[in-house]
Amino acid sequence: MPRHHLIEEAKAELDVAYEEVKRAEREIMALESEYNERIKVSDAKEACVETLMAEKERRQDDCRIEEIYKLQKNAIERFARISSAFTIIGSVHSDGVGVDLLRGLLFSKQGSRTGNVEIDRAVKAFVRNLRAFSLDEGGYELDKDVRESWAVIEEILNEGHQAPDDN
Repeated sequence: MPRHHLIEEAKAELDVAYEEVKRAEREIMALESEYNERIKVSDAKEACVETLMAEKERRQDDCRIEEIYKLQKNAIERFARISSAFTIIGSVHSDGVGVDLLRGLLFSKQGSRTGNVEIDRAVKAFVRNLRAFSLDEGGYELDKDVRESWAVIEEILNEGHQAPDDN
C-alpha cells in the first residue's frame, strides 16, 4: 500500500493546530492564575482590580485563542474531508460510484451530479488520480497528480461552494 502524503500532511497540520490550541489555552490559564494572585496581593482595591482585569483581558486577547480555534476547526475539517475521500475511493470499485459518493460528500449543496461541470471535472480528476496512485504503488508523479487534483477541489470549496459542515 503506498503512503498517502496528502493524508500525512493533513494529519501533521491537525497536530500542529492541536498543539497551538493547547499552548494558547495553557497561556490563558497561566495569565488567569497570575492575575488572581496579583488581585489578592492588591488588597482588592476596586480601581486596582479593574486595572488588573483590563490588563489580563488584553493579554489574553493577545493569545488569539478564537483565531487558533478556527484554525484547528479548519484543520479538523480538512483532515476529515481528505480521509473520507480516500476511504470512499478505496472502498468502491467503480470510478463513477466514487465520483458520485465523493461529490455528494463534498458538494451536497450543489444538487445533482450534473449540477456543475467544474465540480464534476475536479472530482473525476481526483478519483482517477487517486485510483492510479493506489494501483501503481505510488510514485512521485502520481502523488503530485493526487495533490494537484485535491488542491483544485479545495479551491472550489474555498470559492464559496459550501461543504456540508460549513453551515
